[in-house]
Amino acid sequence: MKKFIFFGILSFLIIISSNVCAQSGEKPLRIFGYFQNEFSHFAGNAVHNDTRNTFNLQQMNVFFQKNISLKWSAFVNFEMVNNFSSSKQWGSAKLEEAWVKYDFGKAATLRAGLQIPTFNNLNAIKNRTPLLPYVVRPIVYEASFEEVVTLEEFVPGRAFLQLYGFMPIGKYKKFDYAVYLGNSPNINNFSTRGQTGVDTTNTFLVGGRVGLRVGDLKMGVSGTMDKTNLFTRITNFFNVPSLEPFEKRDRFRVGADLSFQNDMFMFEAEYIDVSYEEYSSDGLNANVIDRLEGFELDLAFYYATLGFYVKEPLLVYGTYWRSRTIEPYFLDLQRGFVDERERLNVPGFGFSYQLSDRVRLKAQYARVNVNVDIGGNMIKVDNTSNFYSAAASVFF
Repeated sequence: MKKFIFFGILSFLIIISSNVCAQSGEKPLRIFGYFQNEFSHFAGNAVHNDTRNTFNLQQMNVFFQKNISLKWSAFVNFEMVNNFSSSKQWGSAKLEEAWVKYDFGKAATLRAGLQIPTFNNLNAIKNRTPLLPYVVRPIVYEASFEEVVTLEEFVPGRAFLQLYGFMPIGKYKKFDYAVYLGNSPNINNFSTRGQTGVDTTNTFLVGGRVGLRVGDLKMGVSGTMDKTNLFTRITNFFNVPSLEPFEKRDRFRVGADLSFQNDMFMFEAEYIDVSYEEYSSDGLNANVIDRLEGFELDLAFYYATLGFYVKEPLLVYGTYWRSRTIEPYFLDLQRGFVDERERLNVPGFGFSYQLSDRVRLKAQYARVNVNVDIGGNMIKVDNTSNFYSAAASVFF
């Protein structure tokens, strides 16, 4: 039912904007978007012999933009991924952004409303598929993997108030910044508990980025801080006298980015580290603390891409992604938790060809290695697979 309402809102916006503009003589609401269709082939290792291929409408974003006055403008972004179909329960659809902006000038712009916050270089532009060379973006930015990868643990997905701008420093240098405020990650998903989509705590997400641009070189550092109730799930394993030691625990994201692009080559790299305060020992007895000794969660990710323009429309690139996850693995009631360490290594290469101003063709290969170590060699897994993909990105 919610998805039918979703498309009803889309139709309503288009009809109303057409009628209002026709009656008032204003410039029409600007409607545009991006989509990317892909074909992929996955070849697993000899042990699992998991081989498959598929066509997929990987992602589509539809944008509504309106200049309300000289200083005010509004923007709405609807996103659909993975052959979205409500009747077949494929993929997902969501309202990604809906904000109003006031422009104070180059030094300051204020956005109010649902929006994608600035974090490192790629987060705010990750949905602009025709402008990016990848078929599959670095994994923490790949919306089509959201059903299987917890993307928002690595990067902030939404904010509601953001101030940003840039200031010239000399002739070729600019200082840019962004600060924002949003909800904590503790959002209600169950209608039986009341209003959904709202924060269940009295805490906030606070974050920002500061950067420097020198000619074609861009660099910056980012950070966020919020509080999570993620660790209250400890009650799924054994009883604790109170949830309070596991509630509203600090989560910190720290990021750094470096990018460069000119007519000959492009380079971009990012690093992300996510750390948590898992629990407080206050209120916990010694027996519980002993069983929580291996209870730890820590995330890290980085990628680097170097590309060369063979000719102006043809870009050839190599890329490398690496993620590290340390999370708790429950053994039993007596032994409690041990570390589960997972490493993902993805070297790859690809090319993109700018067929026209609105169409970009792409191909990509990635060799995916997943290494898992539980409890210090208690359980070990080492899998390698190959992923081939091709896509067409369109700006409409």
